[in-house]
Amino acid sequence: MNPSIYQLISFLFAYPNQQMKEMVPEIKEEIEGLSNEEVTENLRSFIQKVESMSLDEWVTYYIDNFDFGRVTNLYVTYLKLGEQRERGLELLKLKKYYEAHGFEVTDRELPDYLPLLLEFCAQVPIETSNELLEMHGKTIAEIQKKLREQHNFYYLLFDALFNQMEAHGLHIAAEDAV
Repeated sequence: MNPSIYQLISFLFAYPNQQMKEMVPEIKEEIEGLSNEEVTENLRSFIQKVESMSLDEWVTYYIDNFDFGRVTNLYVTYLKLGEQRERGLELLKLKKYYEAHGFEVTDRELPDYLPLLLEFCAQVPIETSNELLEMHGKTIAEIQKKLREQHNFYYLLFDALFNQMEAHGLHIAAEDAV
């Protein structure tokens, strides 16, 4: 298993389950093999937090922060557009963007769900992933900022994401947040 960093971050952003908890040792191994030291440190710190929690604690933490947080959910168009009609258009454009690049989107998840967006980024050329991440970078930075303010350890995954984006030549500063 040698997932891209975007794939790994996507996996860690997903809803926690028993399989994820059981894969922590394997994930730790993958993290140690990464070449980007900043990303490695961010992910290592995140995994240490997760290891110290039971699965029930992790699930509760996740739900409290992402399922009930208007500004900290993982739907990148929601923060800017909420339930407005324009969001539907943005979601459709995003789905078409994925399809134009050969990425099949199911109806299981909305196209603006960050783990899905990162899954796409893991499977396309850097130029394409940079284009998509740049489109949504300010919103992603805003979610990161809110999590950091709340001392939520998931900000570590956002730090890893932004460090990887920077390694790919894409710089979005925290002050760019919406």
